[in-house]
Amino acid sequence: MSSTNLSFTTPINPPGAEPILTRPQVWAGLQRKVRHANEFVPMILTCDVVSEEANVVTRVITFENGKSPIREVCTEYEPSRVEFILEDGSKVQNIVSVEMSPDNNGSDKDLFLTYAFEWKVPQGVTKGTPQWDEMVANHTKMSTGSLLNSVKVLRSMAKDGRI
Repeated sequence: MSSTNLSFTTPINPPGAEPILTRPQVWAGLQRKVRHANEFVPMILTCDVVSEEANVVTRVITFENGKSPIREVCTEYEPSRVEFILEDGSKVQNIVSVEMSPDNNGSDKDLFLTYAFEWKVPQGVTKGTPQWDEMVANHTKMSTGSLLNSVKVLRSMAKDGRI
């Protein structure tokens, strides 16, 4: 089965953002996202944790579009990333990184969130076809929306004390 790979990055603390989120807050938020995905991704209706052992959480999520529930295995690599492996073999990574440069000391103001995706391509969809283009456009819309909404939710959770 072939796959398509996409990744998107956004600053966690752009100029003017309040409150400034710390790396521990962002990590706590990503851990919460593993267990309560519906708080972060609007198209997810439910997120049920099936098992949890050490840094691995198995969950079942249902989407608003009525598709069958999806089982995911989520592995937390504290404090920098979470990897989600879906039933079809697709992989998603949520990565917290710090921008470093000669003029930058890597403070909380320099945090970034990247969502990287390896989406498995359904049988019969071929690169260069309208179906491929539609699939990539749908994945891009969903992925970027989830990324940007996650930062918004993290900030809201910091304001109300959940993280």
